[in-house]
Amino acid sequence: MNEEVWVLGGGGHAKVAVATLRSMGNVVNAIFDDAPAKIGQQLLGVEIESITPPPNWWREKKRSAFIAIGDNAIRMQLSSLDADWMVAKHTDSVVHESVEVGDGTLICVGVVVQPDATLGRHVIANTSCSIDHDCTVGDFAHVGPGAVLAGGVQVGTTAFIGAGATIMPGVSIGSGAVVGAGAVVTSSVAEGQMVAGVPARELKID
Repeated sequence: MNEEVWVLGGGGHAKVAVATLRSMGNVVNAIFDDAPAKIGQQLLGVEIESITPPPNWWREKKRSAFIAIGDNAIRMQLSSLDADWMVAKHTDSVVHESVEVGDGTLICVGVVVQPDATLGRHVIANTSCSIDHDCTVGDFAHVGPGAVLAGGVQVGTTAFIGAGATIMPGVSIGSGAVVGAGAVVTSSVAEGQMVAGVPARELKID
């Protein structure tokens, strides 16, 4: 592909995104962050620059860019910036040709996405997760490393599926819901609900 990409976010998740972009043949031209301690540091050989105030490239013309930030709400906020948001799909992932993938989505190494699944905008399909046939993952959702979505699972906008969690066939995970690491979800989870355990039960936060 050999496209120049500007990356937003200079943390650990950005390392995964940069590695994914490079696997496609892209060149990461710059990395931007707003944490003063990170400015001037190197991330996989690329210097981290300040995004405060926004760099001139936002104003000059649209650039190919990628939001490499794990926090779903921050990805949603930054997506309003004027850029051509790339799909980052690792060459060592398996994504069926019928799968629909929205702008800005990350598909990491080892991910498997089966026929007729849909991934929305700025989704994270993290390392070695499995998204089976006819699943829908909403915009800005995050499917954690090693998580398994069985057939026909529906994941709402900004939902978070923890590492190693298993969602049983046909179950719906509501918008903004959180599924704890290693959970086994056998029934639908309401919007904003937090669940964990085997089988998963609601967590009450006092």
